[in-house]
Amino acid sequence: MYYSTIEILNKKIIFYKKNTSLLSILQQNNINIAYQCKSGYCGTCRVEIIKGKIIYSIKQPIAALFKTNEIFPCCCQPNGDIIIKI
Repeated sequence: MYYSTIEILNKKIIFYKKNTSLLSILQQNNINIAYQCKSGYCGTCRVEIIKGKIIYSIKQPIAALFKTNEIFPCCCQPNGDIIIKI
């Protein structure tokens, strides 16, 4: 079975299976981040992606003031190996 990795910059490497939200993967590995809406509206869960790709289960999160490298773990899935900064 193939697993990909999520590296939390300078902290931890997590192995995961596809088709799971990034928030769920983080929670399953005792990495707790704040979140509220679980749909990309509030932006509470935003983290920085350093390397790799993610897929949004919704068309585009609409949280205000999101920057190029910010992602929303509540509504995205990692697509292959990624590195994030929390």
